[in-house]
Amino acid sequence: KQPEEQAAGFLSKRTLKLVTLFTLWYVLNVGYNIGNKLVLTALPIPWTSATIELFFGLPYVGFLWLTGLRKRPKLSMESIKILCPSAFFLMGTHVGGVISFSAGAISFTHVLKATEPVWTALISAVFFREFLSVPVYASLVPIIIGVMLASTHELSFTWVSLIAGTLSAVTSACKAILSKKALSGKSLGENLTPGNMFAILTILGCAMILPASLMVEGPAKISVAWAHARATGYSAAHLWGLLGLSGWLYYMYNEVAFMALSEVSPVTHAVTNTVKRVVIILASLVVFHTGITPLGALGSGLAIFGALMYSLAARKQ
Repeated sequence: KQPEEQAAGFLSKRTLKLVTLFTLWYVLNVGYNIGNKLVLTALPIPWTSATIELFFGLPYVGFLWLTGLRKRPKLSMESIKILCPSAFFLMGTHVGGVISFSAGAISFTHVLKATEPVWTALISAVFFREFLSVPVYASLVPIIIGVMLASTHELSFTWVSLIAGTLSAVTSACKAILSKKALSGKSLGENLTPGNMFAILTILGCAMILPASLMVEGPAKISVAWAHARATGYSAAHLWGLLGLSGWLYYMYNEVAFMALSEVSPVTHAVTNTVKRVVIILASLVVFHTGITPLGALGSGLAIFGALMYSLAARKQ
């Protein structure tokens, strides 16, 4: 074959691979958001739901490691200690998002999560004395204005949803900064592929959230929520099915996201992540018939647009 033909064949295969990965990522992510909301509608115990979803990665990767389908990571105790803060922030990001989902609309939670760049810039400036360029800071303005508009015109607004969603964005920003400063370039062990790294962080996060989950909700509250769900028409099989599906979707969409985003440039990463958030918001509005005011829609659009502009401007800097 001529070099041009070989290049064309490679590009077509790579394009097909990327289309497949990003389609799976979007479908699984939308499915998780909808599935998680269905779980929380039936069982309004967000701490328990978040714990089960973090736990679900253990049997999945355990099976892969035991059967040899995936190489087991080899870590020292010192490396595990280094990863614990990242696992804590991953856990905080997840449980904050689930609590926000439970108390409000999916669309509102994702608007709040779009504020992550604001917290990244603030934490970097206050704690590490790292400052960004004027264009980067300017991109934060539409995020702040957008969230203010979306919050004041959110039909299903609750303070719990606002605070939990914001904390999810803050912990996500902390995790990103910590990973860049504490983990970048360090050799922590063998076979630490992106998939294995996420698995380890998920397992550690589950171990961290379990005691807090039991303290906040506990067996008594879980039993009451379960009994109420059964009384309203849910079968035990239906409830376990919802919990299992939500946990599986949570883990798989993150696995696919690692695979997809490792194949593309930072700019493509920023754009596709923004589009993903828009797709999730639109899908949730359609599935749950969530009402949204014109100003609320404008605020949501501004916040997400600002998040995209921040990503592009920061990466250019």
